[in-house]
This record gives sequence, structure tokens and C-alpha cells, in this order.
Amino acid sequence: MKLYKLIMLTVLFCCINILAQEQNDYSKEPGYFDFGEILSLKTGELTTEICLEEPILKMVAKMGEAKDKELGNIVDGLKLVKVNEFIVGKKNIQKVDETFESVGKKLQSDKWNRTIKTKQKNHNAYVYVKSNSSGDFDGLVIMAKDKEGKITLVNIIGKIDLAAIGRLSKEFNFPDIGKMKEKNTEKE
Repeated sequence: MKLYKLIMLTVLFCCINILAQEQNDYSKEPGYFDFGEILSLKTGELTTEICLEEPILKMVAKMGEAKDKELGNIVDGLKLVKVNEFIVGKKNIQKVDETFESVGKKLQSDKWNRTIKTKQKNHNAYVYVKSNSSGDFDGLVIMAKDKEGKITLVNIIGKIDLAAIGRLSKEFNFPDIGKMKEKNTEKE
């Protein structure tokens, strides 16, 4: 039994080491977006930070295929899933709205398409997709702010099936895009 545990621990260590060495520079991918301008508004630490890179996503896809082939295929086409959540102080709440607008204009000038814009009292959400020349989607960006000042930023890179992203968000417990679609009321 000790030998089995030692072998499993060694295999796990080797896998982690290989995955760490295979880190890619995702900033060169067409679906990548740098949230630095928004992250500069945070006060305190990140409350949630998820960064699933391609090697881990491939491993999850393989494991997921046994349970759910469709979900495995969805995850297999992804290269990076990055989620950041944090709180902004009361003094930066207004700045967040201005920054979301500024970042949105930058995304649109970089040929991202806004698919959802929700502006309600104390709650904003924006969803952008980046399409390629063949009409497929290479990137997804979500920016959301709730009434408590919690900011959620999501960037998904890779082959994206928009119809399946809602299901993926539930599986990984990401912000629920389905709810955002229901609230797609644009109030300026």
C-alpha cells in the first residue's frame, strides 16, 4: 500500500511539474484581454481568482468525456479560462462604471462584439465576444459589478460555443450568463 501511494504521489508531482513548464503566453491569442485597467481599482485582495490553462483544461476535458461527452468537447476547445472577483471601495464605485465604458470602447475598437449590456441601478454587466474570419468565436469577456461593489471579470480563450458557455459556467460555478441574458435590459 505504501508503494502504491508513493507511485501515485510521484506521478502527481511529475504531472504538476510538466504542467508548470508548459505555461503559454496567452496574451498573443486573439481572444485574450488584459483587465489591468480595471484590476487597478481593487481595494484589498482578490476574493476569487481562477486560472485554468490549456494543459489543465485538456486534462479536465478528458476526465469529463467519461461523464459527459458534450461537456468534454466544450472544454477541450478552450485554451484559458480566467476569472477574477474583487471588491472596490465606495470611492471607486463611480470609477468602475467609467472604466467599464472605456474598456468597452477599447474592446469594440479591437473588433470585439458586445452581445450583452445590462445597466441597472447598482448593477452593470457587459459581455463581449471576439469572432474570427470564419465566424467562430475565439474569445469571451465578461465584466460585471453588483450593488456591493463586487467586480467579476472573466476571459475565456479558445474555440467557444456560445450556446454551451452557460452550461460551462454552471459546471465551473462561474457567473451565470443565462441570468445575464434574462436581465438584458439596457438603461442608459
